Amino acid sequence: MSYFRIAKTFEVEYGHRLSKHPEKCRFPHGHSLRIEVVARGRHLDDNDMVCDYKALKMLVLDLIEGLDHAMALNSEDSYARGLSEIGERILLFEGQDPTTEVLARWLYQRIAERMAEGGWVKERSQERYRIPEGLELERIRVWETSTSWAEYVGLD
Repeated sequence: MSYFRIAKTFEVEYGHRLSKHPEKCRFPHGHSLRIEVVARGRHLDDNDMVCDYKALKMLVLDLIEGLDHAMALNSEDSYARGLSEIGERILLFEGQDPTTEVLARWLYQRIAERMAEGGWVKERSQERYRIPEGLELERIRVWETSTSWAEYVGLD
């Protein structure tokens, strides 16, 4: 089966702590993440596009903004309560350390659900962009460093 693929990349500053890690990653630290969103579709729209890149951006933007300068933690991590009490931006992962793999899956699940709903997304200027029917999320790749990434791929 043939199809078109498009990708949009986002960059965000993000922190996490891997409470189960035996070495340095068990300490709070940050990364300059690069997140690649790959979508696919069989047909082009009236503008000869699978999906306008702006629509893809608007679909994902609030998730990216939620990661920006946030500290991701396992919900069972003892650090969670203390950081919350001092007003840190915290993103909790239920019973799991926020590894790059877990983050890729978390993003995939949320973006795929939004994509399946289709419809319209709005830019801050109130300009509307359509999410075409039949657009599918293929994969999310999260680069933790310039040499290390993890991805979550949807099953066909």
